[in-house]
Amino acid sequence: MAKAYPEPSSKHGCVACTAGITEEGEWIRLYPVDMRHFVGDAKISKFDIIEVECKLDESDILGRRESHKIRPDTIRILDRHLTKPRVDWDARNNIVLPLLDRSIEELEVLFKEEKKSLGLVKPSRLLEFIKTEELKIQELESWSSTLTLEGERIPLVTKMNHIFKYRFQCSGCEGKKYHEMQCEDWELFESYRSWGKRYGDPETLWKNLKAKFFHEMLQKKTLYFVMGTHSRWPTWFIIGLYPPLRK
Repeated sequence: MAKAYPEPSSKHGCVACTAGITEEGEWIRLYPVDMRHFVGDAKISKFDIIEVECKLDESDILGRRESHKIRPDTIRILDRHLTKPRVDWDARNNIVLPLLDRSIEELEVLFKEEKKSLGLVKPSRLLEFIKTEELKIQELESWSSTLTLEGERIPLVTKMNHIFKYRFQCSGCEGKKYHEMQCEDWELFESYRSWGKRYGDPETLWKNLKAKFFHEMLQKKTLYFVMGTHSRWPTWFIIGLYPPLRK
């Protein structure tokens, strides 16, 4: 359902935190998923149906109820009908939209009361897409691969500053109140990384990022935020974007 941009880990190498939905229609956080599962023909894509051995992460500092540790070698892709050969937004919506929360404020209460740490929020007004520092043209070579002892090629991930935010109102905002929240969506960061060479300069790069991740959302799509909390603090941020096309 959502993949945050991968981060280097001293214990697990380059890994991503992923959020999914179980057969029972409940949120689950799967960690660590290392980079070899996100490359090649067998890579895991959003909305793939997978099977994996996992257990509740009892070491989670905040006691988040959705957090599970997995055995990465047990990941198996079962079905891709929600991804290929075409995107079926109605089928996706039937799975995703029943999980919709009323507001950020509701999520904050649910974390305090139930340790709920994943959620889905629809902005009532999408106000702005923001960068907190100037963009840089990333070196594409930083995404080069390395050869393991087993002969696998696994991408190396360059740590990138978390510089993108959305400003928005939700149904819990009164008057002029709004939220301004960090966005960790992998597609956003990968577009930033890979489009630099295509567009050549930071100004053009930002113009095109804003066109895709803000103006297109306003004009053609209905944007929902997949929300998650930090692993160490009960701070909510956007871990993924769910933007079905408008009919």
